[in-house]
Amino acid sequence: MYDSLWLPILVQFGLGAALGSVGLYAGLSSGYLSWDKAEDRGTVYLLVGGYLAFLLVYCLFTFYLPFIPEPIQP
Repeated sequence: MYDSLWLPILVQFGLGAALGSVGLYAGLSSGYLSWDKAEDRGTVYLLVGGYLAFLLVYCLFTFYLPFIPEPIQP
């Protein structure tokens, strides 16, 4: 059962990570973003943190929440 669930997650988030890292690399190497500026560092941290938070929520809804038993109805 879990084999069919991993493929969409790997494709979606794998391609997203690849494209996002290419974009961040381009922004940092071109000088558009700089590690010296606190605002630019915050932007990079926000993008990476948001990506990881979305991955966590996606996995939570896929693997954990469907298996929580429903409460007993009166």
